[in-house]
Amino acid sequence: MQAKLNRTELDELAEHYALEPEGVDVLLDLAQARPGRRATLDFLARVLRIGGVLSLAAGIVFFVAANWSAMAVFGRFALLELVLVACVVAALIKPPPSGLGRAALLLAFVTTGALFALFGQTYQTGADIYELFFTWTLAGLPFVLLARWSVSSAAWFVVLNTTLMLYCGLNPTGGLLWLVLGASHLEPAYILMGACAVNVLLWFAFEIREIPSVPQWVRRLVISCAFGFGTWAGIIAIFGDEKGAAGALLLLVVAMLAVFFYARHRRADIYPIAVVMGTFIIVSVALLGDQMNFADEGVLLITAIWLIVTSTVSARVLVAMARDWRGESA
Repeated sequence: MQAKLNRTELDELAEHYALEPEGVDVLLDLAQARPGRRATLDFLARVLRIGGVLSLAAGIVFFVAANWSAMAVFGRFALLELVLVACVVAALIKPPPSGLGRAALLLAFVTTGALFALFGQTYQTGADIYELFFTWTLAGLPFVLLARWSVSSAAWFVVLNTTLMLYCGLNPTGGLLWLVLGASHLEPAYILMGACAVNVLLWFAFEIREIPSVPQWVRRLVISCAFGFGTWAGIIAIFGDEKGAAGALLLLVVAMLAVFFYARHRRADIYPIAVVMGTFIIVSVALLGDQMNFADEGVLLITAIWLIVTSTVSARVLVAMARDWRGESA
């Protein structure tokens, strides 16, 4: 059986022979590198299955909300609990990696969140919104681990980062996370760097020990969330009137350097380096503007020039790295 050329080898072949677009089309056809009808239908089927599960979960939640006054408290809880039990039974009958088992566990994960939301709305516990998502993150983790599916992993990371975003945005003075992160009266920039650190550590863990259920695209989601919080922390540290803001900036620089050098050493994915450079550009522009106090129009010109220069240099560095990693000449 003849081995197929991968994308990098095809690119090198087309560049070596300086193929025109027509020649590239012929090369792709000969190498059977284009997705065929079967591959396209399989992709659409996977997308529709995921959309169906999410639509079913949304339909259950909206059904309870729309019939809130018509259903008794017992009926609301019974409906969601029956769905949860049915999902568990389906997963036991057809356990992962079967498609039915994975879809059932994903639906069970979403239903768990709906149950906590229903409990908080019904009994008015007084808990903050972030505490609901934090509890959902912990209670839904077993379903995600059992599913062993990238979609479920991505959903869990979205809920985790929603928890962190709500906590950092609301900056409350009570609850479990406040006892952990706010007991020492940390400033918002440091709390944001804590959220950044959580994602960076998770990214490192899954980069060092690759797990099939956390593929590259999910790790990219995690590192994007990490430096989303990091950029937020850097801007607050620069423009806020916080004591020790330089410490938060130092932590951000350490996180950026750690990710940059590890990704460069591993030479597997250029995306984390691009995210780090994006954070550097945004924070450096904010720092430059703050130091110059935006006194006149000249400051806007200088920051615009700095933005253009840093973006151009970053793009050239990324392209050079990508070519070097593929064994091409820059």
